[in-house]
Amino acid sequence: MFKNRTVNRLLALIVAMTYVLVALSVFSFKVYAADLEAEESEYDVDDLTLRQAVDLVNVTEEANTAGITMARQTVNEYERSQEEERLEKAAKEAEERKKRIEQAKKEQKERAAKRKAHENTVRTGGSANWNGRRISRSAGSIMGPSGKETYYNLDMSVCVRVMRRMGFSESEYPYAVRADGVKTLGGYVMVAANLGIRPKGTLIETSVGTGIVVDTGGFAKRNKTQLDIAVNW
Repeated sequence: MFKNRTVNRLLALIVAMTYVLVALSVFSFKVYAADLEAEESEYDVDDLTLRQAVDLVNVTEEANTAGITMARQTVNEYERSQEEERLEKAAKEAEERKKRIEQAKKEQKERAAKRKAHENTVRTGGSANWNGRRISRSAGSIMGPSGKETYYNLDMSVCVRVMRRMGFSESEYPYAVRADGVKTLGGYVMVAANLGIRPKGTLIETSVGTGIVVDTGGFAKRNKTQLDIAVNW
């Protein structure tokens, strides 16, 4: 009888200790969980990487917590910046293509003008043995590629108006004076010539570049291949 009571007491003690251990375990787990939650609540959403932000949005797309909202903003801002960069790059590439096309057209036009000028020079009796001298203030008369060259300095406004009426627009053929003092129309040297063989608008070779006939003079009767170069000297 005594032995049975002792066994029962031991069993009761073991059961009681088991309950105590279980209770302690539950309490410890709750404390740990609370600490973990507190740490997570202190997480700074501003430190989210783009990858973390994307993951958060993908996992909880419908969530509306502060962290998820910040994550969405991070993703949206990144995507917006990427799109802006893409558009800016596309615009720059388009502008560069436009410049290349314009430059190619300009070079093609210049080559065509030189070919035409050469053809007109040869066709109207230009010299094939031009010695390469350039007309200048000190060299007032030379033999150029299209014949004898001289220079003159007069107001070219009347000539410019006539050329405008002929279709040489200001946008394509602006009047200008080069740094060396040569007067130009659309970049071509303005010259006076014999209009019988070189009508106005004719492109012709000169010692100072491709010329365009805009005028004539008394010299043309004496020497049909002579050119008078318009300058500001």
